[in-house]
Amino acid sequence: MNSSANILPASQLFAWEMSHASPVNGANGRCRTPFGIFSKETAYIGTLIETVSSGDKIVSLRMSDPTGICVVNIDPKADELFETAETLEVPSFVYVFGTIRTRMSGNAPFAEISATVIKPVSREARNSWILETAKDAAGRLLRGDEEEREEFRSHLINAVSSAKPAEKKQTISDEEVLSIIESLYEGKRAQREKVLEAMQERGMTKQQAVETIARLMEEGECYAPKPEFIKLA
Repeated sequence: MNSSANILPASQLFAWEMSHASPVNGANGRCRTPFGIFSKETAYIGTLIETVSSGDKIVSLRMSDPTGICVVNIDPKADELFETAETLEVPSFVYVFGTIRTRMSGNAPFAEISATVIKPVSREARNSWILETAKDAAGRLLRGDEEEREEFRSHLINAVSSAKPAEKKQTISDEEVLSIIESLYEGKRAQREKVLEAMQERGMTKQQAVETIARLMEEGECYAPKPEFIKLA
């Protein structure tokens, strides 16, 4: 069988998996994650949480999905991309097509995408992308070591929850939820289970609490440095 038969022409990967990618020796244009080998070209949808400018031009976008954060780099000579970036609102859902690169920030890896296409999309498009990407990723969870599988599985559960509407009306505001997280800090982060318990004590069901945290992560208000912890962005 052709060894490239399972390589997608463009990958759909969450930020967490992209941040754990590395080049494949002797295979130009491919990258390896803990769960497979993929094209470095990716079709990604995330939430725009920050724009970074140099002079009068936007040179990068900071974006998030329920699994983590990635940076989208824009060639300042690419006038069409720059013009599109200028029209984007923060926060908003954005589609990006480009090439994956992984860099280190301190001791932690993070993902970059060198963009060739950028365009705004709807919440429905973002939700569809999350569900499709999570479905594909779930099929790969038999690979990799156990610790990475459990961490990624937790992220996938959060991702799917963020793409589904809450069954009941939220009973406390986002500001109150963020305040709860901060009040439960032990050092520089809060334990996820303690946050969920505190939210339930304020009137939320556990499902509402889980979905609210997932949505706030997607919107860039907080993130999970590890599956069992939550930290404000």
